[in-house]
Amino acid sequence: MNIASAKQQIKDAVEAYLERDDAGLPLIAPVNQRPLFLLGAPGIGKTAIMEQVARELGIGIVSYSMTHHTRQSALGLPRIVSREFEGFAYEASEYTMSEIVAALYDYMERTGLRQGILFLDEINCVSETLYPSMLQFLQFKTFGKHRVPDGWVVVCAGNPPEYNRSVHEFDIVTLDRLREIDVEPDYASWKSYATECGLHPAVTTFLETKRECFYKVEAKPGGGKAFVTARGWEDLAHIIAVHEERGKPVNRELVAQFVRDDEIADQFAVYYALFEKYRSDYQVDAILAGEVGEAVKNRARQAPFDERIALVSLVLDVLARECAQVLDREAVVLAVRDELRACKADLVGGASVQDVLVPRIAEREAALARKVASGTAAESVVRTERLVVALLKEFASACTLARTEAGAAAFDTIQQAYKTEVAGLEPAAAAASAKMDNAFTFVDECFGDREMLVFMAELATRRPTTQFVAHYGNESYYAHNQELQVDSARMGLAERASMLEDLNENIKLAEGRTSEARAAVGLSVGMRATAERANGADETALREHYQGKQFEYGFTSVCKMLLPVSELKGKTVLDVCCRRGRGVYKLVAMVGNDGTAWGIDWNAAYIEEAKDGMERAWRESGLARNNMEFRVACPEDLIAAGIGSGTMDVVYVNNVITLFYDQERALAECARVLKPGGLLILETIFADQPRNEDVVTRARALGNSIQAARTKEENYAWLTAAGFDEPSVEDEYEVEASRGYKADHAVAIVEGDEDVHYRAVSLYIRKPQQGGRA
Repeated sequence: MNIASAKQQIKDAVEAYLERDDAGLPLIAPVNQRPLFLLGAPGIGKTAIMEQVARELGIGIVSYSMTHHTRQSALGLPRIVSREFEGFAYEASEYTMSEIVAALYDYMERTGLRQGILFLDEINCVSETLYPSMLQFLQFKTFGKHRVPDGWVVVCAGNPPEYNRSVHEFDIVTLDRLREIDVEPDYASWKSYATECGLHPAVTTFLETKRECFYKVEAKPGGGKAFVTARGWEDLAHIIAVHEERGKPVNRELVAQFVRDDEIADQFAVYYALFEKYRSDYQVDAILAGEVGEAVKNRARQAPFDERIALVSLVLDVLARECAQVLDREAVVLAVRDELRACKADLVGGASVQDVLVPRIAEREAALARKVASGTAAESVVRTERLVVALLKEFASACTLARTEAGAAAFDTIQQAYKTEVAGLEPAAAAASAKMDNAFTFVDECFGDREMLVFMAELATRRPTTQFVAHYGNESYYAHNQELQVDSARMGLAERASMLEDLNENIKLAEGRTSEARAAVGLSVGMRATAERANGADETALREHYQGKQFEYGFTSVCKMLLPVSELKGKTVLDVCCRRGRGVYKLVAMVGNDGTAWGIDWNAAYIEEAKDGMERAWRESGLARNNMEFRVACPEDLIAAGIGSGTMDVVYVNNVITLFYDQERALAECARVLKPGGLLILETIFADQPRNEDVVTRARALGNSIQAARTKEENYAWLTAAGFDEPSVEDEYEVEASRGYKADHAVAIVEGDEDVHYRAVSLYIRKPQQGGRA
């Protein structure tokens, strides 16, 4: 299998081995937890995926190469101890703790992580003296007398014999205690990883046209090996980026240090020279500034396809860096915002910066140190945290310089410094969006559909560009993406306007939406007016319907939230009508550190309560950061929450949907925001016969979500119209019209439909991968 499939296999196995029953005992006993054995050629990313798995699961990792271990270091050293049994004294030998097991206890003390992966690389290269003990270790997870601590899963790796002369081929007795996963080099999997990491485009475009050069190991005629590995290409990409920044040459001699095959090294060196020429001749910065001349455009029009694709990659590389810089800056500002919100009440109440903000800075630094010590912290996370800490320290220093070291005066000083940071976001975002527009214009003017398809595909696979569009919008992107051309006027201008304004809602500390704050994110009066005209009377009707409605004690309070937990890890999930956020707090633990849980509700007071509980929720879930977003919006208008099309993996809607202003429109919005193949989890009520409209109207006004129900046929028709696949019924049961927020609680009912019966249902509904009507 390829490395991506192997990673998923390992991730699933580790989660299964760590699962506990209600008594805290492992569902799979340690003796039955076969260590995974990742077997594959060198340099294909075995070690890298182990670090990724640990990071995504929020657990630790301790890595050891077994090649240097002797029997003594792995099993411990003997020592003489005195013992006594019923008056009989004797001397006995016992072993000190294994260096490997001791390292796990040191790691747990240093990082605070109690679960993790013990990754033993080159396991099939252990010394002759240690080899006999491996059987015991693989079966019982012990080195000598010392067992691997509970909560730690053993994963091994090794190379096949043809790549390493030190390899011992395991016999059947040993292999029968392992779960062997054979991994083959696969360019497609590596390309996805390389694109996400933003590796140098010279490497990725070269390999795109010469995939046969991706991985190669063969004997040289005169002896020795010629080889090229995924690790070599990645390391070469990093050194090229650094050399270019420092003005150092990238020549054949440098390439050959990473690409250990003469023919492929020659090919890449020639290609890189051409790549540099394209970068110089085509003036990428001028293209993105919209200032490129006709001579460059004419050359692009006449260039062969390979040259055009290289140019597209150059443009995308610069564009992705621009978007990443904006997103990095936004991440820092939002993290700082959360810290300042937590400090506001104490500062305004008279506390000092030294007593309130400084301890929080120290706590953040300590948490960052633990992340770094764990070995699983992504470089981007470490960078963001360091910038957040630095900015908070600047704010504390500003208070000292202004001599406003306590009380409301201190908070005012901090708030002014914070607003300065916020104000810098708008021009950076506007500049990046303008460059994206200019890139689309250039590709439109100079190339054909084939190149535009490549440009769009690459733009959609690069995380910085896709996240930038999701946060800030871009009309050119919407105009060229067929999946987003549902009501193009609204999906372009209005959505971007809403996204920009919503960003401001997130980052300002003061309540209310002032003209000054609106200007800070560049939302012009004309843009806002256009957005309001696009929504028109609908906005008025929505406000009138939801204003003052709590719907607090209806059936919705006992929603089961029947969720596919295994499918949520690392995903982006939206809870529609999240109320005070309890469902989102539950979701964050399921999506983990690499996922995000959103909550929207029309009740602004509820959203504020939900935000107040965010920090406690993510910390109690053992997460590394806050991965929640709460926004005010109506279910029929998720655009108002800044939620872009095709941005959600899962949408959850609870039983209050029967009380929405327009259920059909709300379901269409769910379809819009879901990615192709995404999942809608809908908990609702079905009536067994067509309804009396007067009863339904009165039930909706009363907030009785059961009596407001429609038939199964009506609900399925709405889902079909929204473009969803056939629903899957995961659970259903009868409910009484008076059923309240718990079994022994009754709610008011409407007279007149005594012969109607109701069933609560939990539905899973997929958005089609392709060709859906949403």
